[in-house]
Formats: sequence, structure tokens, C-alpha cells
Amino acid sequence: MKSGTKVGLLGAGYILDAHASALVALPGVDLHAVCDVSRDRATRAARKFGIPRILSSIAELAASDCEVVHVLLPPALHIDAAMAMVTSGKSVFLEKPMGLDSRACAELCTLAADKAVAVGVNHNFLFSRRYESLREGVKSGEFGRLDHVSVNWHYALPILQFGPFDNWMVAAPANIVFELGPHLAAFVVDLVGCPDIVSANAGNPIELPARQTVYRHWTALGRAGHATVQLSISLTAGHEDRILRIRGRGASAQLDFGRGIGWRDTIVRDNPLFDSYEIAVSTGRTLLRQARIDRARRLKSALAKRPGANAFEEGMFRSIAAFYASEVGRLDPRHDGRFATEVIRLCEGVTAAARAGQPSVRAVSVPIPKAAIRPTVLVVGGTGFIGRRVVRMLIERGHGVRVLTRNLRAAAIELGDLPVELFFGSHGDRDSATRALDGTEVVYHLAKCDGKRWQDYVEGDIEPTRILGEAALLARVKRFIYTGTIASYASGNPSAVIDNNTPIDPVIKRRNHYARSKGECEALLQSMQRDRGLPLVILRPAIVIGSGTPPSHPGICRFESETKVDFWGDGSTPLPLVLVDDVADALVRALDAPGIEGQTLLLTSPPMLTAREYVDAVAAHMGTRIDARPRSAWRYWADDMVKELAKNIVRHPNRRWPSLHDSKCQAHRTRYDGRMTEQALGWHPVADRATMIERGIGAAVQWYMR
Repeated sequence: MKSGTKVGLLGAGYILDAHASALVALPGVDLHAVCDVSRDRATRAARKFGIPRILSSIAELAASDCEVVHVLLPPALHIDAAMAMVTSGKSVFLEKPMGLDSRACAELCTLAADKAVAVGVNHNFLFSRRYESLREGVKSGEFGRLDHVSVNWHYALPILQFGPFDNWMVAAPANIVFELGPHLAAFVVDLVGCPDIVSANAGNPIELPARQTVYRHWTALGRAGHATVQLSISLTAGHEDRILRIRGRGASAQLDFGRGIGWRDTIVRDNPLFDSYEIAVSTGRTLLRQARIDRARRLKSALAKRPGANAFEEGMFRSIAAFYASEVGRLDPRHDGRFATEVIRLCEGVTAAARAGQPSVRAVSVPIPKAAIRPTVLVVGGTGFIGRRVVRMLIERGHGVRVLTRNLRAAAIELGDLPVELFFGSHGDRDSATRALDGTEVVYHLAKCDGKRWQDYVEGDIEPTRILGEAALLARVKRFIYTGTIASYASGNPSAVIDNNTPIDPVIKRRNHYARSKGECEALLQSMQRDRGLPLVILRPAIVIGSGTPPSHPGICRFESETKVDFWGDGSTPLPLVLVDDVADALVRALDAPGIEGQTLLLTSPPMLTAREYVDAVAAHMGTRIDARPRSAWRYWADDMVKELAKNIVRHPNRRWPSLHDSKCQAHRTRYDGRMTEQALGWHPVADRATMIERGIGAAVQWYMR
């Protein structure tokens, strides 16, 4: 591509960040426009990456002066969008999969050739350094004729557990293969060509809330010339295994493409007494050399704020850089649309052999529920872990409920069996908040924010809370119920007691972003209460456990994996735990409990389990052994300080200064006492150890491992 190429991004979803980060790091590329049906999403992307033009339709983008368009839409929309761009004389770079029909993909390639523009498709793992080295060895004959290629994608898919369940990927059984299969298929097609699939199987089904079935295990066997091919997908939680293995007449190789490490295996000596030793030593040296080089390169990339801090980012950057280094008529074969068409043909072969049906061209479709009675309660955050139960309990107790949501389909899936009114919008938008509050008397604010920078919390949590509070004042609601968190307490002193009279940490600005954001939202609402009469009630749930959330709660330990845990401290302090159903019950009771305006209510059961006892119970219910180790606050602080010092030196956008005080508070060594809340609400949380383990840990494990 020529220097100064004007580039447009079509679709401002999650994958945009990876493409935009790579593009802004490339010299000679002008990131010129971003287009999305949601102008809000497009505006956020434009602000983040300094993109001058914001567009709202495919037609606008097709008529623009962009020369290359990255198609980052849901897969079912890829071909039509690319056709529109190619017809207007623009080259396209599609995120995989190229499409859902190999014939349509071939037609796109033909049109591009007629228009003399490029059709490139991103298969980013094909451009990782380790794979390119392996590929060069195969092409040069180092491995001899290949006899077998196998590729595993054994990697948990979080949306199967946590949603959103309206995602295109889970709309039909075959969609999983077209979404994830191209990663595997691209390796195979590049190394041995497109195989004929001999057999395939889809198993381990799970039924999601919209009654759609998803198969979590896929296996396929095929043959390409002299080579056999094996593809395997597993989406259940477990140890990561994204590995490519090849066997040739002269050598074999293994590439962990998820981590970007690999090694080769060839006979070093013909004496088996020494061969195993020589191979082990050679492999160890290779991996150690790789580790040192990769660590230095990735640290440099991270500190220089360039893509490449992990294998995914590195492959993405190298793929996009290679595309822009090519000429329109001479793309790298791994980018060529005809290559990507063969990748799709292989995915079609797998789903056909597994009798999994055709991929869906639409996302999950569900009917939008309606309230049975006039809504008088507005719930913000009603589709979350706690929010779902609050909505259900409110309806069961005779209240009309409206839920403010940014995703109507996902909310309908979560709450579709309830007579609830869904209102599309955001509590950070004044118009949405005002209209959602119309006719309501009580507001529940259960929403929270996830982010990497403090500014993310300011924009995604604090400012929306201000807007919702002001709208509630104008609507003259009778009660505004906000859920804070015990993370905002100063909880590192073992001789102190925390109860309803305990304020948030007086040095809250030294705490982690989440705890600080929740604390500042509370302070903001309390100022509205003092100065303007907002009828505020704050509830601070303790560590909430139960079915619907993983047992690996970060408030209890740092779970490195399902079998490795670091305690916050020595793990011997009795923890403030509370069941999710008890929290929901307390929130519903707070709707009309008399005389609680202006109060802050701590929601916790009596402390009855230490972190060590909690982990032992998790291990027993999971049937596994967990390596759990104590770790001091000083260790956590020192490790964070090393990382953050480097980030602050280079003024990384996600930089912060870690706090020893914050690390000490993670252990919750202060004693928690919720008896005042029990009296104020007539609330009786579980106080029996066996019940807490059964409903809080056993039920969570059963749900998580279903």
C-alpha cells in the first residue's frame, strides 16, 4: 500500500482496539474514519485513537475518501459490507472469518480482481514470529514431507458462562466453528492445503438461557495429500492448550501459539541411550533462549506503548503491518482472499461432517418481555449477578419493575421469563435516565464499571452516577438505593470493628480503582442527599458468593488458576461472606423499610470461614487439589511497584502507583459486624456454616462446572 493510505474502520466493537492500536503504530498509515451504527461507540473509538471522521452507515463509508476499510462487523455481515466497499473501489481487510459461505467468499474475490483492489483477511496467528520460523522450515524441506498436522484450541469461552447470551457466536451450533475454527483451519491450509474431512463430532452440549444449544467439544479428522489432519476445540474451563503439532519424515515440532513458544524434535543421535538426553538438553536451551528474547521484546513493546506485549497482540500487529507492506496485486498468500476462502471451505467441511447444520446469519432473537403491572421501580444493573435476583424478588413481592439496559436482547434472555419492562438506554445518558425514571418511585443503582485507567471509572461509573442521581432528584423519587462495596473500607486493622457506622476509607484515593470509584460514587450521592434532599440508602455487600458466579472470588484469594491460589496474607482471618440470595433479600427489604434514609447498611453474615477453609471447601467440591500459599501484603505491593514504576517512567496510559495500604486491606483482617442491618431491615442472613458452604460454595462450583 502507498504511504499515507487513508484507512476506515467499519464496526466499533471489541476487536477495533487491536486493529486501531496496530494501525496507529504503523508509519505511512492515516487512520481516517470510524463507522458504527452506534454513534456513541464510534465517538469513543475516535476519541481514544484520534480518528478525525465519525460515520454512521456503510453507505457513508463507501462514499468516503478512505482507500482501505477494515471490516470488523459480526461475521454474518462481512461479505455484504466488503462487497459494498469493493464496489466503491476500496480495498478491504476483513477480520476472520472472511464469511460464512465459501461461494460468496469466492465471488468477493472475483469482484475485487475486476475492480483492481485488494481483499485481505486477518489470520493473525499465522504471522507470529514462532509460526513464521516453523513455516519457513516446512517450506524449505527441513521437516521432510509432512505426515500429520494437529491443532488444538482448548481454551475457555467466558460467554458460555457469563454471557452476553445474544452473541452471534452462540446463536447456532455451527457458529462456534466459523468463529474459532479459522484459527485452526488457517494453520492447516497454509501447511498442507485444504483437507477432505473424513469425520467430525460435536459433543458436550450446554443449553443457554435462550434455549440455544452450544457444543463445547469439537473434533475433526481429515486428509490432505499424504498428511492426516486433526482439529480439536474444547471450550470448557481448564488449563490453556492452544497448540499446533506437526510430524514430518525428518523432524517434528510443537508450537504453543497461544503463548508464542515452540520447539522442534529431531534425532540427535542414533543411540537411544543418549538421544533422549540430547533432545531434552537441546529443547531446554531453545526454550530458555526464546524466553529471554521474548521477555525483553515484550517488555520493550509494553513500555514503549506499542503492540506486541503478548502473542495475540504481536501476531495482530505483524499481520496488519504485512498487509500494508504489500501491493494490491501481490498480497502475502496468508492474507489473500482465495486462501481465506479455503479456510471457510474447511470449516464448512467440519460442520457438515458433524451434522451441525448451517451457521446462523442472525444473532440470537428473543421476544422482549412486558411488565404485568405499571412499573414503579427502576433497576439499573438488573442483568448482573445480584441484579437478576433483585428483579425476580421484586416481581415476586408484587412490584412493577423496569430495567434500564444497554442491550435489549441480552436482557430479554436473562429476564425473559419475568413480567418486566425493559428500557433501552444508559444511566450515563441524561435523556435515557430521565425517560427511564418516568413514573417510578424507587431506583436501584446496581451497575458497576470495569476499566484499566482511573479515567475509565470517572467516565463509566462516577459521571453516570451523577447523571442518574440528578435525574432521580428531578423525578422526585421516594428512595434511591445504591450498592457500594466493602472494598471501600479500610479493613487492614485486626483490632478494629466495621459496622454500619464505619465510613469509607479516609484515604480512599490510595486504594484500587474499583474501591475508590465506589467510594467516590457514595460521596457524590451523599452530597446530593445533604444539599438537595436525595432520599438515599447505601448498602455495602460483603464478599458475595453463590450460584451464578465462579468460586474463584478475588475478594477471598488471588486465584491464579483452578489449582493455584495465593492468599491475601496467611488466609487465617474469618471472612465477611454473604449469600447472593441474602443480599437480594436485603435490597428488596430496603425498598420500603421505614426510617433508613441517609443510612449505610453493611450486608454480611457472621464471619464463619477463613480463606483457607473456603479454598479447602472449593477443592472438595471440585474434586481437585489446590496449591494454596500465603503471600504478604509487602510481596504484593513490591511486585506491583516494579511493574508500575516502569510504566510511570514511560508515562504509560494505564500507569498508577500501587499502595501498601491497599494490599493490606485485601486480607479483610478487620472484624465485620452486620447486626445493625439485621435490626434495621428485619433481615436474617444465613448464619450456619454448613449452609454457607452448601449454598455459597457447593452451588457455585456446580454452576461453574456444569
